[in-house]
Amino acid sequence: MAKPGEGKMEKRLRWMRENVQGAYNARHPAGHTKDGGDDHCTNSGTCILVYCYLEALGKVLLKGKHGPGRRFQEFIERCMPDLDSEFRAMGIIKAHAWFYREFRSAFVHGYPKPDYAWKRGGFGKYFLRDKQRRTILNIDEFVAGFERGIERFKECAVIDPDLRINFIPYITE
Repeated sequence: MAKPGEGKMEKRLRWMRENVQGAYNARHPAGHTKDGGDDHCTNSGTCILVYCYLEALGKVLLKGKHGPGRRFQEFIERCMPDLDSEFRAMGIIKAHAWFYREFRSAFVHGYPKPDYAWKRGGFGKYFLRDKQRRTILNIDEFVAGFERGIERFKECAVIDPDLRINFIPYITE
């Protein structure tokens, strides 16, 4: 249900935030080896939702055009410049394709390479390294960056009202 004064775009953005926060705040169930309680899940669902929403909002930014990898890249470049900066600092060539292929596709489809992982790691950096030198996507910063990205997306819709007006057709085409 829409909140007072909330348009179609705002409602969908709120739903995205609520879905991500619901997954992000999930706890292990009673009887789990982690014993339930206050222990957060290292929740793959959180990352999968964020990846899907990055791609969907990139599709809107591109006005329904281009393939999934390009949509993903568009959202990161325009709405998550801090992630883009971290890619550059890591020296990754073709960073968006690497992130889409090595992290998004591998984890979404269930076959991540042993030298990649994701876990909760606090705030400030998107990527961490462990003792085994694996590249680890930091779920805490990924969610925080997505939240900031939604705010930047809204700014894009102010600059280009067509994004707000045609949000539903662009996201559903």
